[in-house]
Amino acid sequence: MQLNKRNISMIFLILGMAFLTIGISTDNKAFSFAAIGFILISLITGGRWMRPGKK
Repeated sequence: MQLNKRNISMIFLILGMAFLTIGISTDNKAFSFAAIGFILISLITGGRWMRPGKK
């Protein structure tokens, strides 16, 4: 089973948003830092800004 980079990016983005919600509601820094990590992984794996620009 091969996963698309966009699917992986979407999964990490959803996980990041869920962890961010938990971190803000419980005022727990560990969840907030995990959320930042998941969102950064999401941007790296599927973000348009990582693709080479048009020449």
